[in-house]
Amino acid sequence: MRQDDDFKTVLRSLRQRITPGEAGVPASLPAVRRVPGLRRDELAGLAGVSEEHLKRLEQGRRRPSPSVVDALARALRLGTEEHARLRTLAGFAATPEPDGRVPREVTETARRMLDRLTEVAVCVCDATWTVLAANELWYTDVCTVPPAGRGRNVVWRAFTEIGPSVFQAPERLDGFRATVVAELRDAAHRYPADAELTSMITDLRALSPDFALLWDAPPVPGGHADRLRVPNPARGDLYLDLDVLTLNPGDLRVAVYTAA
Repeated sequence: MRQDDDFKTVLRSLRQRITPGEAGVPASLPAVRRVPGLRRDELAGLAGVSEEHLKRLEQGRRRPSPSVVDALARALRLGTEEHARLRTLAGFAATPEPDGRVPREVTETARRMLDRLTEVAVCVCDATWTVLAANELWYTDVCTVPPAGRGRNVVWRAFTEIGPSVFQAPERLDGFRATVVAELRDAAHRYPADAELTSMITDLRALSPDFALLWDAPPVPGGHADRLRVPNPARGDLYLDLDVLTLNPGDLRVAVYTAA
């Protein structure tokens, strides 16, 4: 970190560095995108702050709160070290106190995987199976319609009208659903203060009788599908093998999709 680094300068630099695809924003056509990285309104929307508030932060005319710094770090997909740096520049402790909420930061290890595994589709999820970041091949081959909101959560897509973008073989679907529900239940026990997770579970129980049944039933053996059929409008059906890695610290899931 250089001596002349300050919060507003680093924040602008981070916004200009991240691509729309990395942040989960559908990329604009090159002809109409006039700025590198994210536009200010795009980052503001991802972080849940007003564009005017973000403008003042980048101009040094307003001091951020800890929650805003953390929201910006999540929106910018910062790893642990960069998140700590941003908090320090804002005048707060580098590491927030544990608060019973799901970690949603992309760690440096996960970021390196995304940067180096360029020949296969990869996405990084938190403990609730919400997609936090992905590489370009994941967006083009696996999830051709960029997910938004709760559509970024694998469990939500598996039990609601959105439907999954990746299809398991019928004989594996029940086991897959049982597995992700069991993992979601485990996350709820470990992160009892996470309001977003609690709200999603409540809504899933109301929307999906299948989810409610699995949620209330004892856990049953399942498993993540190891062979998936991905309907791809440009290339036809793709058949991919799936491997899931768990990263600690960070409590992240890295899903790697490969073709034979």
